[in-house]
Amino acid sequence: MAPSSTRLELDETYSEITNWFFGCYLPRWVTAVETSDDASFIGEYWAAPLWVADDSGPVALASTAKEVTAWFKVTFDRLKAAGYTHTVVLDRRAVAFNKHGGAIDVIWSRRRADESEIERLAVHFVIARRSDGLRIVAIEATLTDSGTLDEVWPVHRGEGL
Repeated sequence: MAPSSTRLELDETYSEITNWFFGCYLPRWVTAVETSDDASFIGEYWAAPLWVADDSGPVALASTAKEVTAWFKVTFDRLKAAGYTHTVVLDRRAVAFNKHGGAIDVIWSRRRADESEIERLAVHFVIARRSDGLRIVAIEATLTDSGTLDEVWPVHRGEGL
C-alpha cells in the first residue's frame, strides 16, 4: 500500500485546491458568463470525462471535452439570458482527501447587477490532480433556498453504521 498523505501535505492540498477554485476558477467563470460567448476556457478547469448529477435526472457522463463544454454552455447561455453579472458565495466547505485531490461544497447565489437572485444552487465538486493540473472531475448539484450547507447536506458521522 502507498504511504498516506501527511497532515502537512493535506493542508497544502487544501490550500492549493481552495485557492485554485475560489481565486482562479470562480472569477474566470463569472467573467466568462458575464462578458463572453466563448465557453472553451472550461477545459482549463473541468475534466473529460465529467460525472454530472443534479435534480433533473440520473447521473450523466460527459465523455469528451466537447460534451463537457456543451453541458456547461447550457448553463452559460441560461444565466447570460437572465442578466447574470456575479455570484455570491453564501457558504462553503472543503476537504483534501490526499495530496492529489479533494472536494469543495458551495452554495452559489447567482445574481444580476441589482442583486436580485437568478438561482441558488448547492454544488459538490470533486477535484483531482491530473498531469495537466487540477480539474473538476465530478459534480453533484441541487437547487435550494437554504443559506448553509449544513441545511442542504448535513454531515452524518457514524450513524447507522
